[in-house]
Amino acid sequence: MKQLETFSYLPELSAAEIEAQVDSILERGLVVAIEHTRDIDPRDHYWTLFKLPLFDIDDPAIVHDMIDACVRAHADEYVRVNGYDSRRQGQVASFVVHRPMRQ
Repeated sequence: MKQLETFSYLPELSAAEIEAQVDSILERGLVVAIEHTRDIDPRDHYWTLFKLPLFDIDDPAIVHDMIDACVRAHADEYVRVNGYDSRRQGQVASFVVHRPMRQ
Protein backbone atom coordinates (compact mmCIF):
# COMPACT_ATOMS: atom_id res chain seq x y z
CA MET A 1 0.00 0.00 0.00
CA LYS A 2 1.36 3.39 -0.98
CA GLN A 3 1.66 5.99 1.74
CA LEU A 4 0.06 9.34 0.91
CA GLU A 5 0.28 11.63 3.93
CA THR A 6 0.57 11.52 7.71
CA PHE A 7 -2.74 9.73 8.26
CA SER A 8 -1.86 7.05 5.69
CA TYR A 9 0.54 5.46 8.17
CA LEU A 10 -2.35 4.91 10.57
CA PRO A 11 -5.23 2.45 10.27
CA GLU A 12 -8.07 3.54 7.97
CA LEU A 13 -10.18 6.33 9.44
CA SER A 14 -13.57 5.19 10.68
CA ALA A 15 -16.76 7.06 9.75
CA ALA A 16 -16.73 8.71 13.21
CA GLU A 17 -13.09 9.80 12.76
CA ILE A 18 -13.82 11.25 9.32
CA GLU A 19 -16.78 13.09 10.82
CA ALA A 20 -14.57 14.50 13.59
CA GLN A 21 -11.98 15.69 11.04
CA VAL A 22 -14.65 17.37 8.93
CA ASP A 23 -16.09 19.01 12.06
CA SER A 24 -12.62 20.30 12.96
CA ILE A 25 -12.08 21.74 9.48
CA LEU A 26 -15.42 23.55 9.58
CA GLU A 27 -14.95 24.80 13.16
CA ARG A 28 -11.67 26.43 12.10
CA GLY A 29 -13.42 28.19 9.23
CA LEU A 30 -11.47 26.36 6.54
CA VAL A 31 -12.75 25.85 3.00
CA VAL A 32 -13.40 22.19 2.15
CA ALA A 33 -12.34 20.75 -1.19
CA ILE A 34 -12.85 17.13 -2.23
CA GLU A 35 -10.47 15.59 -4.78
CA HIS A 36 -9.98 12.24 -6.48
CA THR A 37 -7.33 10.45 -8.53
CA ARG A 38 -6.89 7.05 -10.10
CA ASP A 39 -3.14 6.72 -9.72
CA ILE A 40 -1.31 8.06 -6.71
CA ASP A 41 2.25 9.29 -6.50
CA PRO A 42 3.68 10.87 -3.32
CA ARG A 43 5.29 13.58 -5.47
CA ASP A 44 2.06 14.44 -7.32
CA HIS A 45 0.14 16.92 -5.20
CA TYR A 46 -2.45 17.70 -7.86
CA TRP A 47 -5.58 15.58 -7.86
CA THR A 48 -8.80 16.25 -9.77
CA LEU A 49 -11.19 18.54 -7.94
CA PHE A 50 -14.68 17.12 -7.41
CA LYS A 51 -17.03 20.01 -8.14
CA LEU A 52 -16.22 23.42 -6.67
CA PRO A 53 -14.74 23.91 -3.20
CA LEU A 54 -17.41 24.22 -0.51
CA PHE A 55 -17.13 27.94 0.26
CA ASP A 56 -19.20 29.31 3.16
CA ILE A 57 -20.37 25.85 4.23
CA ASP A 58 -20.74 25.23 7.96
CA ASP A 59 -23.00 22.17 7.90
CA PRO A 60 -21.01 18.91 8.15
CA ALA A 61 -23.92 16.99 6.58
CA ILE A 62 -23.37 18.86 3.31
CA VAL A 63 -19.67 17.92 3.33
CA HIS A 64 -20.45 14.26 4.07
CA ASP A 65 -23.05 14.20 1.28
CA MET A 66 -20.42 15.56 -1.14
CA ILE A 67 -17.86 12.99 0.03
CA ASP A 68 -20.42 10.21 -0.52
CA ALA A 69 -21.28 11.59 -3.97
CA CYS A 70 -17.60 11.68 -4.95
CA VAL A 71 -17.02 8.12 -3.72
CA ARG A 72 -20.09 6.90 -5.65
CA ALA A 73 -18.96 8.70 -8.82
CA HIS A 74 -15.33 7.56 -8.48
CA ALA A 75 -15.51 4.28 -6.54
CA ASP A 76 -12.42 2.95 -8.32
CA GLU A 77 -10.29 5.98 -7.35
CA TYR A 78 -8.74 7.50 -4.24
CA VAL A 79 -10.74 10.32 -2.64
CA ARG A 80 -9.37 12.89 -0.22
CA VAL A 81 -10.66 15.89 1.71
CA ASN A 82 -8.64 19.09 1.98
CA GLY A 83 -9.08 22.09 4.25
CA TYR A 84 -7.81 25.43 2.93
CA ASP A 85 -7.19 28.57 4.94
CA SER A 86 -8.32 31.48 2.77
CA ARG A 87 -6.45 34.04 4.88
CA ARG A 88 -3.08 32.28 4.72
CA GLN A 89 -3.78 31.01 1.20
CA GLY A 90 -2.73 27.46 1.92
CA GLN A 91 -3.81 23.93 2.61
CA VAL A 92 -3.76 23.09 6.31
CA ALA A 93 -5.54 19.73 6.36
CA SER A 94 -5.66 16.79 3.97
CA PHE A 95 -6.65 13.17 4.44
CA VAL A 96 -7.79 10.22 2.34
CA VAL A 97 -11.37 9.12 2.93
CA HIS A 98 -11.62 6.36 0.32
CA ARG A 99 -9.22 3.86 -1.20
CA PRO A 100 -10.31 1.70 -4.16
CA MET A 101 -10.56 -2.03 -3.75
CA ARG A 102 -7.97 -3.30 -6.22
CA GLN A 103 -6.67 -6.78 -6.78
